[in-house]
Amino acid sequence: MRGTPSGLPLRAALKRGALVTAANWPVVLIRFVMIAMYRVSVGVPVVGGAFVVAVLAGADIRTLLASDLQAAGGLVIAALAGRPADLAVFLLAVGVVAVGGGVLVFLMHAGTAGILVQGERQAGDVHRAPLRLPAVWRANAFGIAEFQAGVRRFGRRFVILGLWLTVAYAGVGGFAVGGLLVLAAVGGEQGGPAVWGLGVLLVTSGVLIAVAGLNLVYALLQVIIVTDGCRVSQAVGRLHAFVTHDARQVAGVFGVVLALVVLASAASLLATAGLALVAWVPFVGLAVVPLQLAAWLMRGVVFHYMELGAWSAYQSQYRRYADPASGEDVSAWGVRA
Repeated sequence: MRGTPSGLPLRAALKRGALVTAANWPVVLIRFVMIAMYRVSVGVPVVGGAFVVAVLAGADIRTLLASDLQAAGGLVIAALAGRPADLAVFLLAVGVVAVGGGVLVFLMHAGTAGILVQGERQAGDVHRAPLRLPAVWRANAFGIAEFQAGVRRFGRRFVILGLWLTVAYAGVGGFAVGGLLVLAAVGGEQGGPAVWGLGVLLVTSGVLIAVAGLNLVYALLQVIIVTDGCRVSQAVGRLHAFVTHDARQVAGVFGVVLALVVLASAASLLATAGLALVAWVPFVGLAVVPLQLAAWLMRGVVFHYMELGAWSAYQSQYRRYADPASGEDVSAWGVRA
């Protein structure tokens, strides 16, 4: 049974999530390193597929590798559209690496989620002014033992949830590939580049919306699993009740964080464009590589910090919804001291 919802105001929830995440800053670095390693591992079959396309389809390897990982994968899929067997092998290779590396990422999520939940529970009124360092530091719950405890307690449930997310991603990807194949056939028959461009825009927009919705549901289910210590099937039912009652708070956190991500992405693009211009300057261009590396590191840490801050804000709102009378002095995994 749930009591009367007593969520925090949007500003307080975002501030609390940001402070709890800052107090447990090592989880941001762990997430950044693990996601980076995962993307590198997934990039291996994509690069291999690019070389296969260059050999079989006569495509320009420099064009295939000039963009980011997702765009390169899309170009490889489009180039192999007329070779079903080769396309199936490429998708199978990417799928195997994605699932294998994804399991490790899901276990990492379990460890970081346990730390953030415990940090939020022991944070007290950290979101209230005046802001003091000792109050923020009280929210620190990071430790190797605590991380391992989170993996042991929630790892299996997070892997199950993550595999369902992977299946959902595969479904979205399947619809996207099917849409691109249909567009390629229509464009080939009618020779209309405008039809192709509009179709790609619609497919891309639909994929982005679907992925954003899946990520939100995934994060909220993680919150419910760790906060309540329940199974995935139980979390699904509780998610519906939570979103029904606290839709405004959830949408507010999601909207603010999405706006921040868009602004940060725009700033990152401008910085990348500026570095590209500097690269043409003699001698000064030699400094572009370390600057690009520093920009990549800063961008990755900032984005993961925002994601974890939003996750902690969701968790803070859900805890107040699930148990409005809960005290701030709570021991590990929600057992009152």
